[in-house]
Amino acid sequence: MSNFAAFHKGEHMKRLSVVAISILSLVALAGVAHATDYPTKQEGRIWYDQNLTLAFTPNWSLTVMPGVRMEYARSREGIQGFQFIEFFFGPNYTYKWKNFTFKGSLWYYYMGFPQRGRWREDPTHPGTSACNPTDCVPTYNFSHNLEIIPSVEYRWGRWSFYNRMIFHNTFYADVYSAALPNLDVGTQRAGWGTVLRELVQARYALTDRLGVFVSDEPFFGIAEDSDTSKIAGGKGYHPLGYWKNGFRLNRTYMGVDFKVTPALTVSPMYMIELGMDKLDSGDLTDVTHTLFVVVTYVAKMFEDKK
Repeated sequence: MSNFAAFHKGEHMKRLSVVAISILSLVALAGVAHATDYPTKQEGRIWYDQNLTLAFTPNWSLTVMPGVRMEYARSREGIQGFQFIEFFFGPNYTYKWKNFTFKGSLWYYYMGFPQRGRWREDPTHPGTSACNPTDCVPTYNFSHNLEIIPSVEYRWGRWSFYNRMIFHNTFYADVYSAALPNLDVGTQRAGWGTVLRELVQARYALTDRLGVFVSDEPFFGIAEDSDTSKIAGGKGYHPLGYWKNGFRLNRTYMGVDFKVTPALTVSPMYMIELGMDKLDSGDLTDVTHTLFVVVTYVAKMFEDKK
């Protein structure tokens, strides 16, 4: 490579770095701005997912992915600690055509919510915390879900553009534990509610092994559970159970992906999550800052055709 070409490549890398740092700074400032809004809570978390994909043919594969999330900081309440576990399992079908890659997945998704005893905000005295027997008893809740995941990716030179939709279908949630008139606990727990998540991502390949990306993912409730949605006062809508229709959550991601080997990829990223009130889509209640790390290993079980 000539000195002239090397100089311009270096200048190009510098410009990309400036853009990435500028975007990160704006997001951080947005978080600070939200922190000054008293009703909005702030959380700091670390999230790790381990993705193992067994590729049986160029088209068919199977994914197993456990994950865990820890919370290390929380405004106006006690620190949560070990906070969330998850497990995905299911098949994938992939089809490539020219610069396009189409993929469809059908995954079972287990969500577990360890909830340690903690200090909670006292609603009768804003700005203070209280610990009553109900809040401070450690509990554990879980849900069973079915994920339907179509996606498409388009490659253009060093750029790639990706769109993924997840139809997140909850069919059992044990957070419901109190019988109601004409609605027993079993009926509340078993049901069907759907949340649509749509992620849009732009990625730039800095080298053959290293890329940078930014993506955004809003969450919308699109099908309410027929039983819990009828509970008076909106009490049937629960973040650990069935959600109300409408805009409920938004995640923005910025990070890098690095191929350690052709089969192993490590993707650390910063994620900011904006959580809305379970009833009012216009009421921002939580801003969460997360270091999210995904490690992916693809084991190819077939030989390429010669």
